[in-house]
Amino acid sequence: MDSNVRGEIFEKGIKVVDENGSPIKINRFIADGGQGEVYHVTYRGNDYALKWYCKSSSDVIGGAQYQTISGMYGEKKRPSDRFIWPLYMVTEEKPEKGKKFGYLMPLLPEGYYEMERFLRNDADGRAVRFKSFNAKLTAGMNIARGMKELHVMKGFSYKDLNPRNFAINPETGDVKIVDNDNVSVDGSPCSVKGTKGFMAPEIPRSRYKQNPGIDTDYYSLAVVLYELFCIDHPMEGKTWEKYPLCTDTVEEHLYAIKPVFHFDPENDSNRPTDVYAPNAYERFMSLPRELRMTFITVFTEGIENVNKRPPEIEWISVISRARDTLIKLASGKERFVNFSVPESVPPGCLGLKIGGNKIAMYPHKALYQIAVDGNDREFTKIYGGIVYDKNIKSLAIRNMSPKIWTCYSPVTKQKSDLERGQEFPISPGVQILFQRENPKIVGVVFDPKTMNN
Repeated sequence: MDSNVRGEIFEKGIKVVDENGSPIKINRFIADGGQGEVYHVTYRGNDYALKWYCKSSSDVIGGAQYQTISGMYGEKKRPSDRFIWPLYMVTEEKPEKGKKFGYLMPLLPEGYYEMERFLRNDADGRAVRFKSFNAKLTAGMNIARGMKELHVMKGFSYKDLNPRNFAINPETGDVKIVDNDNVSVDGSPCSVKGTKGFMAPEIPRSRYKQNPGIDTDYYSLAVVLYELFCIDHPMEGKTWEKYPLCTDTVEEHLYAIKPVFHFDPENDSNRPTDVYAPNAYERFMSLPRELRMTFITVFTEGIENVNKRPPEIEWISVISRARDTLIKLASGKERFVNFSVPESVPPGCLGLKIGGNKIAMYPHKALYQIAVDGNDREFTKIYGGIVYDKNIKSLAIRNMSPKIWTCYSPVTKQKSDLERGQEFPISPGVQILFQRENPKIVGVVFDPKTMNN
């Protein structure tokens, strides 16, 4: 069948209109989903995507899905432009049975791919890979930031958080959040309980009587981030080999009733295997310790204790600190610097200590604003950069911020103001005054090869 005639709207000749009866031009069928169909449409001279509900007899005006969407659609309720958000409600013009509906949302920009494609095996032709690990870390922070905007700024909970809800740009790590039609005010009743393996354990344990909310979103967010970095599901491993047939009951048991994190330090019964979680070990062990420990906490203590599930701000901070230690070697390979193991630090690498945070200083390394002043809204803004000065055969830091820094050299015993675009040679003992007041922020350069850093 030609793509232009696929879908219920084309097959049944349905006329779609907005709430005032103005027509929506249906251009072409895009995709078929679990709840409905998606079309490319034109409305008021602009192009949109139309989500059309046609999978259930209850998907009519007055139904549960309609009530959910009608309570949160519109630009004013959109948390940010990260969200491919329902903007306009639309209906069929002359219904024969009931009155079906849908909504218009922005089109997904070019260059974004469903997160699930990043989780496919290398041999899969549909697999997508990040340009760099830096972009992957940025994607993790963008996912967490989007959830913070939803939870904190709008008071909504997502209800059904899983990898299908995210589209990612592999070049930059930018993220768009899609399938927002189950989002509603936190604490409000909902018909959706979540997706198997991603819903918090307390929901299946309650026999699905408990409604999802922000606390359960936190658990789902942790699983999504774990798969982003490790590909495999955190609760899949050796225990699964005991069940040759993975029925719904078995999966519910292993994901929610008796889940065991495959890197639980006190329970090795469910370690990753070549069949279950073949990607996890190498990827997990390559992550900085703080990030590993955050996952361990949420997937052990956080199973029973919702207070052990990190909120979004904590994920942003932990991932940002991991990025602070990521460098790119001359070979093009990326690696994390472990300041606790001096012999693992590559030649020529220095460190910068700002408060309790340590940042690797290596050629082409970016210094981000969040690493300097802790502003979690600015985790993508570059504040400075590290270059190799061939004239003095030493590293130098370049000011790329709007502020004037003051640098002190222990060699010359002099202070120098560093304006935007200017560079200053760095060596152990150099101090950089990034901010003079409210609060005062000073960074000190150290040699990772010594133990006094």
